[in-house]
Amino acid sequence: MSKPVADNPSLSSEVDSLFVPLSGQSLLVPMTAVAEVVQQIDCQADDHQPPWLQGWINWRTQRIPLLSFESLVGDEQITLGDRAMALVLYRILPDGLSQFYALQIQDFPHLIRLADDGMLQQVSLPALSPYALMMVAIGEQQLLIPDLDKLEQLLAEAL
Repeated sequence: MSKPVADNPSLSSEVDSLFVPLSGQSLLVPMTAVAEVVQQIDCQADDHQPPWLQGWINWRTQRIPLLSFESLVGDEQITLGDRAMALVLYRILPDGLSQFYALQIQDFPHLIRLADDGMLQQVSLPALSPYALMMVAIGEQQLLIPDLDKLEQLLAEAL
């Protein structure tokens, strides 16, 4: 007889995440935060919003905000092109806003299963954006782990 799934020790030591390419860097986002990857978006810009808020997209009959992580961390502003994509994320803070928001992304993300086997190493930096929890390295690739709570707080303050 096989072991019950709840007693499987490998479940607690693995985390499915997305390697999300941006223009100058990449993010590592846990799959539990991701609702969907949208391959083509039509963004309605709002000139009265801060530069990190690209505008609004229609997703599954909802109007949700589109954020530029690059703008938040001080990188150059990326304009939305014909091949613009978005990573739709679940909101976790109960503030009465939409249950979703989106990050502008530059290419299709890749699934990574992280195991507690030393594959992921924290990288020490002298200064890290307040919207990133930490920088990690997987092999030679360096990735930022975004602080989703702070992103949501910023979004709530702006809206």
